[in-house]
Amino acid sequence: MGLNIVTAVLTGFIILISFVMAFFLTFTDFMLEDLSGNKRIAFIFVLFAYGFYRCYRLYLMNKKKQ
Repeated sequence: MGLNIVTAVLTGFIILISFVMAFFLTFTDFMLEDLSGNKRIAFIFVLFAYGFYRCYRLYLMNKKKQ
């Protein structure tokens, strides 16, 4: 039971970090010199996709637990 709580908290933290980083890259000029154009758009897409994937996995974990 304790390990599931730790896993859920860490997964939530990863989801939060990935969405915050994606929004930060989308709406600011952070790392514009190093990451621009199609690379930037692709990286933002990957961050959003990974965040949604982790949300889905967290949902499945909670559904299985019930």
